[in-house]
Amino acid sequence: MQNQSSTPSTLGQLFRNANFVKFWVGQLVSYLGDRIDQMAMIAVVSAGVAKEVAADRANMITFWGTLPYVFMSFVAGPIVDRFDRRRLMIALDFFRAVIVVALPFTLSPEHDVRVIYALVFLIGCATAIFAPAKSAFLPEIVPEDQLLRANSVTATMGTLTTLFGTVIGGALVTALARLNDIAHETIPALNTIKLPLGLAVAFLIDSATYIVSAVLLWLIVVQSRQRDRITEREREVMKEGRFFARLLDGVRFLARNRVPAVAALMVSWFFFIGGGYFTLTTKIVYHRLVEVREEATLYLGYAYGILGLGLALGGIIAGRIAYRLPLARFVPACFVAATTMILLNLAPFPASFHYFINFALGLAAGGVVVTMETVMQKAVPDEMRGRVFSFNNVLLNTLLLGSLLAGARFLSEAQGNGLGITGTETRLAVWIIIVSVLGFVGAMIAAFGFPKRLSIADIHESDSISQL
Repeated sequence: MQNQSSTPSTLGQLFRNANFVKFWVGQLVSYLGDRIDQMAMIAVVSAGVAKEVAADRANMITFWGTLPYVFMSFVAGPIVDRFDRRRLMIALDFFRAVIVVALPFTLSPEHDVRVIYALVFLIGCATAIFAPAKSAFLPEIVPEDQLLRANSVTATMGTLTTLFGTVIGGALVTALARLNDIAHETIPALNTIKLPLGLAVAFLIDSATYIVSAVLLWLIVVQSRQRDRITEREREVMKEGRFFARLLDGVRFLARNRVPAVAALMVSWFFFIGGGYFTLTTKIVYHRLVEVREEATLYLGYAYGILGLGLALGGIIAGRIAYRLPLARFVPACFVAATTMILLNLAPFPASFHYFINFALGLAAGGVVVTMETVMQKAVPDEMRGRVFSFNNVLLNTLLLGSLLAGARFLSEAQGNGLGITGTETRLAVWIIIVSVLGFVGAMIAAFGFPKRLSIADIHESDSISQL
């Protein structure tokens, strides 16, 4: 492989790209709405139940929102490569907006919790197609030497909105819940809303953010040269054959190309660990920090948000330092750092120390997500990106769901679960050790999976990656 590395562009150069700015702002607004929506959904399923049951239901909201990625991602790949990605994302934004805006008028806390899970699943189906489309679309509007920076600031944006969105959402739901009776007595029109005002406002905000995202995507100006490339890519994909014959193309490509395959495995493995940790942090918040159920959404907002702040800063740091660092050293270091933070939950620190642990864990996670996303975008040809990213979403979310379900089951307060481990603190300790072992395994895979001296700067789409 010839060394074609170049110095990555500056942040100022990236933000002079008007198309990227529109894309970035649209996703910023959309992510913020998603986090508010997440806290509202948790509040709906938590209404009227004990805080221990509420913790289990909060984990299941994440499970049902993630499950569609496993079913939809194989189908999403050929769709993303076969159609105009920008128009596809606009259509999906409008679809999600319509569903979410209807929720306050059709849903109430008295509904069977399975109805709420079904609605979360439906929204997740659209998001499962949107996610690989977004990843595949970014290289269409950002030059190759700006991709690491673009992924860094995009990840930073997403995780900062986790911070602000969960905190704002938790505070909004908590504060407006106290004003529901007054508001409904003062404004009779609100009686058409079946949810408490705080939850209704959260869903309406989320719907508006999808509309903003769609409008900004529509405003992106596709240059004639890039439009020709998109048309050529669509034509070539159509020539490849029947739609369903293309479902496994992403698997075949990764099987022949070592570096993007290892990158896909690494980010998926980190999400495998992340799912286990998500159930852990939810249980810790409810068990160690929450004294009364009404505080749950607020404290969960703090815990998720601080984790998001760490992810944001980790993405920024990776964007500045990881371009020329050997992947075989940088990625294992991130795994080891994250695992160390997970183990600190066993130490006899004050309960609030969990917030610091989440922040530090987020720093390490941001480094893995940003660098692995960039490796795949640089190593995978444009006509294959949709299918490769879709398969990666299948792998990633299958592992994530597996660890979410296992963690929710292992940490559940339900009687007769047959695990033979009693006591919440005992189950927390065992689960911490299990997740930590997975972290060390990930570090070993990364250390031996990547070529010793390979950095992001050395990777180019035109190279024969499989021969590195």
